[in-house]
Amino acid sequence: MSKAPKGHLIVLTHGQEDGGSRATLAFALAVSLQAMGEDVVVFLHAQAAIWAFESAIQSIHIPGFDRLDTYTKLFEEAGGQIYVCASCAEETQAALPPNAQLTSSGLRNCVTQAGLTKLASLLITHKAVSL
Repeated sequence: MSKAPKGHLIVLTHGQEDGGSRATLAFALAVSLQAMGEDVVVFLHAQAAIWAFESAIQSIHIPGFDRLDTYTKLFEEAGGQIYVCASCAEETQAALPPNAQLTSSGLRNCVTQAGLTKLASLLITHKAVSL
């Protein structure tokens, strides 16, 4: 018998190549699920690792939605967890200008580096959607 999912996992793989549309959609969905009382985890992978850095989210505003930094702030304030692929974050950080780093690791304070083992464990316990 399979276990009932304990929450939702949003796996985001797209970065700035679409102007932030999928990132905005992912975090708008995450905030909507939280508003319904659901547990939500976001995992940033591949090009989406850029969203682990504050400087990347500041200027993203897709018509018809709030700004990306609004959604990420709401998500974080509601206790949402954000993981980023560790190797993806390292590769992305190497390409960022030095002034884009806000912490010693360069990541936003709410982001935790993780590997594929963490992603696998989340896939076992959460309903997942990939954007």
